[in-house]
Amino acid sequence: MKEHIINTVEDLQQVFNETHPMSDMHLGEILVDAQHLPEDLLHDALHLQRESPGRRLGDILLEQGVVSKEHINAALAHKLGIPFIRLGEFEIDPEVLAMVPPDIALQYSVLPLMLHGNHLVVAMENPMDWEALEVLRFNTNHSIEPVITAGKDIGQALSKYYRLHEDREISDMADVIDLSPEKENNDDIAIHLIEQEAQKKPVVRLVNAIIMQGILHGASDINIRPERSQVNIYYRIDGKLRFSRSLNKSLLAPLVSRIKITGRMDISERRLPQDGHARLTREGKSIDLRISCIPTVNGESVVIRILDKQVGLKPLSELGLGEWELTHIHRMLSRSYGMLLVTGPTGSGKSTTLYAVLNEVRAREPHIITVEDPVEYDMEGVEQIQINPATGYTFAEALRHILRHDPDVVMIGEIRDLETAHIANKAALTGHLVLSTLHTNDAASTVTRLLDMGLEPYLLGSTLLGVLAQRLIRLNCPQCLEEEAVDEEVRSVLQVPAQEVFYRGAGCASCNYTGYRGRIAVSELLPITPEITALINSGASTQAIKDLAVQQGMTTLTRNAMALARTGKTSLDEVFAVRLE
Repeated sequence: MKEHIINTVEDLQQVFNETHPMSDMHLGEILVDAQHLPEDLLHDALHLQRESPGRRLGDILLEQGVVSKEHINAALAHKLGIPFIRLGEFEIDPEVLAMVPPDIALQYSVLPLMLHGNHLVVAMENPMDWEALEVLRFNTNHSIEPVITAGKDIGQALSKYYRLHEDREISDMADVIDLSPEKENNDDIAIHLIEQEAQKKPVVRLVNAIIMQGILHGASDINIRPERSQVNIYYRIDGKLRFSRSLNKSLLAPLVSRIKITGRMDISERRLPQDGHARLTREGKSIDLRISCIPTVNGESVVIRILDKQVGLKPLSELGLGEWELTHIHRMLSRSYGMLLVTGPTGSGKSTTLYAVLNEVRAREPHIITVEDPVEYDMEGVEQIQINPATGYTFAEALRHILRHDPDVVMIGEIRDLETAHIANKAALTGHLVLSTLHTNDAASTVTRLLDMGLEPYLLGSTLLGVLAQRLIRLNCPQCLEEEAVDEEVRSVLQVPAQEVFYRGAGCASCNYTGYRGRIAVSELLPITPEITALINSGASTQAIKDLAVQQGMTTLTRNAMALARTGKTSLDEVFAVRLE
């Protein structure tokens, strides 16, 4: 297979003047022919596909990690006889861009490239998205000629080309909307006016654009922060807040009201915090939005958490755990009772790890019940319960009832108090496998924390199977690696020789000039052995438990992070930021 990858508009025009018939070969055969996939692995994937009718071969190959997304896209382009595009060097005519409304381009992840006769050439990752093609044809009044490109390339290009349009529209909105401070202080008039403005198309488009940009950038949270004279928009990407833009302060009230309407919240309540929830579907994927709104002295501040249900659910083997950790976790999960805890601060990936563990356990087809706040990802075959503290339906209250509901496995979103800890421990004692999270710094201090909460040492020692402490660490962008200039203090604290070389990303278009792309968990696993149980029963210190665990084979979180840095996957600065020692 000869791969035709186009980098410029001129190349694309030349390709459309040629004929490229569809291939009679299947996708898997094309990948094998191009030497991107061994034939035996293709047979394995086809066998899995036969066992799961309806699943696409490309998705199976990607899950197995045997073929890259780019190779699948190129093979699909070859099969369909259409070009495969790299968007990095494309310069697109503004008149062509204006043919597709920004909200449609963002919703369907499509980018108009050029006109070829009466055909509008459009870049998309899935050229067989018939809904998107029909919407484009209807809105542009042109026949649509799709070409294939990588999803991340489309996201970067959409952010680049449609940002200018959004800025102009936002500027126009600030001139149109008339909500002076005097009017805002008159509650009856303000609520009426703000509700009217929140329903207007420019405000709706602005909110949609802010959310879609967050999704395209892979953000976990969108922060809308009011200042004295402006409103700042931030995206949390790979754990770090990045400033996006400032808006005129007059846009705050209609913007927040539109978000409240979307999240089914009370727009008239501006003095108390509120929580909301919304769900959107993009490219067939369900994305949950968890909305938090709190009043500040400068106006209402909003944070929108983006939960992509498919991105969040990962196999245990893809979480960055080492062989030693994976082996011991599998041993723990093979037990029919006991308690496995995942610990770390907010945003350290605890929920993702718990769901990966549930996925592993689910293969045995036990009766699984979860108690969560909130339910972050939907799982087939699992009964999930959303607690509601406002009505008195707490973790402890829910647990009392579900233990009479014949579960084999119980997942508790978080152990927050002694009552929940007691019931979780009782569940583990009475033949249930209990999975939960706790906010502690490292694995050994989790034991001390539970004892401080009031659990009896002999009860904890007999039920606790293990503790996994983790952090998320940013990965270097492989496209722009360079030698890292390491501060002497960092080398001293981490005890790194002066001559040892480390690497970090310099920053490029591929990583949005941050030097990092993606995150992975670094962790330490403390298995509860008979010797450690004896230490727990004797009331030993956190340090004593940790020292014995290291003697028995535990690799500390800091050492695991250092191992990543020594392979060039992350920087020493990142290790310094997450170190526990």
